[in-house]
Amino acid sequence: MCVLNEPWLHNGKLSNVYVLFGTEKYLLETWERAIIKAANPSGDQFDVMQLDLHETSLDTALDEAETVPFFSEYRTVIVKHAQFLTGAKEKQKQNVERLTEYVLQPAPYSVLVFVIEAEKLDERKKVVKRLKERAIVLEAKKPSQSELMRYVGDELNRRSQKMERATVERLLFLCQDDWGKLVRELEKLQLYASDGADIPIEIVNDLVPRTLEDNVFQLSEFLVARRADAALRLVRDLEKQGQELIGLLSLLARQYRNMYLAKQLTEKGYGEKQIASKIGAHPYTVKLASQASRNFSEAQLGRSLTLIADADEAMKTGRGDKQVVFDTLVCQLTLL
Repeated sequence: MCVLNEPWLHNGKLSNVYVLFGTEKYLLETWERAIIKAANPSGDQFDVMQLDLHETSLDTALDEAETVPFFSEYRTVIVKHAQFLTGAKEKQKQNVERLTEYVLQPAPYSVLVFVIEAEKLDERKKVVKRLKERAIVLEAKKPSQSELMRYVGDELNRRSQKMERATVERLLFLCQDDWGKLVRELEKLQLYASDGADIPIEIVNDLVPRTLEDNVFQLSEFLVARRADAALRLVRDLEKQGQELIGLLSLLARQYRNMYLAKQLTEKGYGEKQIASKIGAHPYTVKLASQASRNFSEAQLGRSLTLIADADEAMKTGRGDKQVVFDTLVCQLTLL
């Protein structure tokens, strides 16, 4: 997953100019830390400058890059929010021409790093073309689920630990496929379990915080099991945590819609991965929705969606107290 193979090095050496962009924040942060460490192995922060172009100018960053380091081999200049390299509207005009010229002959004693959380650069711009020719440009893409699964497998093997595939899928779902969160939660699980031990799903459920979506899925599980009392207790707990009933209703509607579509498409011969792609849902969500949908007929699920839509309208138009409307819906859904 492009973390350990040092893509920031060119023929084993540091570059003087980098552009790190993409939507995977964890990977951007990992690359940034690695470049700083490679440029300043002593850990001395005196020659490391962190600049934000929302607060300062590109000229200031280039002035810093042209300043000779005091105690280190390199002066490292990290520049955040370089939106002028993207198609986004700039808060202030930057001296792009100076950077275009600087890249042709960068200071040999500096490492200038632009870090941009953006899906893509604007390759129509001259400065971007110049940077792609002369600098190291790395794109931090969001990892696929298979890449995250492989990452978990590698980390488990490193400590001779095991985790069932269903447990890994559960972990990824709770981490919302967020790589940074996955790294932190997996480390916690591995520390809790001893080397060479299995990590069961019960430990994952106990130690990894539940997301709102997961809590709403548990709510739908109570409804599927016709447990109105447990469903209402969970709703009250979520309200105490600051969750609005209208937001819970929206998520509940999505859960039932997934169940309805999963049932329809399963009967047409679609597999879980195909269904996930077709309806734009997380594969683990589709897996659970498919399992839950077996408890209902298509007509029952259609009726459930109608009841949810009626409750949504009642809440939004003020035709009743929101809590009474939601609680009534819970009871109606458990009686289907």
